[in-house]
Amino acid sequence: MKLPYLLHVPSNYKEDPSRRWPLLLYLHGGSIRGSEIEKVRTLGLPKRLDNDPQFPFIVVSPLALEGEIWTDAEALAGLVDFVQLTHRVDPAAVYVTGHSMGGRGALYMAYKYPQRFVGVVAMSPVSPITAWAKRLHSVLLWLIHGAKDEQAPVKESEELISAIEKGGGKPRFTRLDERDHFILDQYEGAAIIDWLLAQRKATPVASPAPAL
Repeated sequence: MKLPYLLHVPSNYKEDPSRRWPLLLYLHGGSIRGSEIEKVRTLGLPKRLDNDPQFPFIVVSPLALEGEIWTDAEALAGLVDFVQLTHRVDPAAVYVTGHSMGGRGALYMAYKYPQRFVGVVAMSPVSPITAWAKRLHSVLLWLIHGAKDEQAPVKESEELISAIEKGGGKPRFTRLDERDHFILDQYEGAAIIDWLLAQRKATPVASPAPAL
């Protein structure tokens, strides 16, 4: 399946032709689904990118079609491959993040490809699967959830974190005691970006040869 997507390339990308850049796959929430790719710009990280041209990642933001819930991991992996093929991506710095349905999608991508993404930030994930923990214990994961979330109970995230820890993982968990489901403003600060940039793979997964 071909996915419509937005692509952010830092405005200073061309200044140093030898530089490779971190790549971030962003998965939106359920309210954006449909056929209008420009809707992806209205919320979350893509909204920030319109006002931050030097944002220090290549960011690919696909659009889920109506009725989809980010279960086509192969299509998403193929999109990441394509961006790595056509742009100067640092193979040691490939990440995934998302909110709500996208938070679940980010966890699912990490579950399907635990060696591929060096860092995962999932916010307010809807119905995460605790059984995924057996493949997430080796993933560098930060899960952020509002304690007053009525759409995706924080208890489900806490159960996943506990299961990952029992498997030997050391996930980071932030419980926002006074927040509900809508915590997309977390993308506006520096904390998530700084944390992702601090995560790198010692032995990157092989990727397509980058564009020059």
